[in-house]
Amino acid sequence: MMIVLTLGALFAMSPVSSEPVKVGILHSLSGTMAISEVSLRDAVLMAVDEINAAGGVLGKQIEPVIVDPASDWDLFAEKAKELLVTEKVNSVFGCWTSVSRKSVLPVFEENDGLLFYPVQYEGEECSPNIIYTGATPNQQLIPAAQYLMSEDGGGYK
Repeated sequence: MMIVLTLGALFAMSPVSSEPVKVGILHSLSGTMAISEVSLRDAVLMAVDEINAAGGVLGKQIEPVIVDPASDWDLFAEKAKELLVTEKVNSVFGCWTSVSRKSVLPVFEENDGLLFYPVQYEGEECSPNIIYTGATPNQQLIPAAQYLMSEDGGGYK
């Protein structure tokens, strides 16, 4: 739901037209990380299909633009720039590893792009150009420690 609201806000700022809104997908479809990232591409495409079948966002259809950074961290930055500058996508869903996110961060900041980053990360990074949807260590460890110290968790104190 957060993604739909964010995309709606982005589309509302766009000039009125019937042209589809381009959304980038920046996940490895080949190489060592493809085993983890292909399913993320599929999830984004499924969401796009569902949104388009329901009439799109603010009456506009979403057009996915897919690139393959091939599990190459330097190629992630190159493909991010291609999506933002050449393809002129509205936003990008992508990256699976911290190193891929860190390699594209300057590209998104320089081109005022928006990246939805889908997994947990180490924290201590904040950018107005990235929506971090995953948990940071403190969001994972504190509840785990509280559970272990509770009666349900065995009462380890």
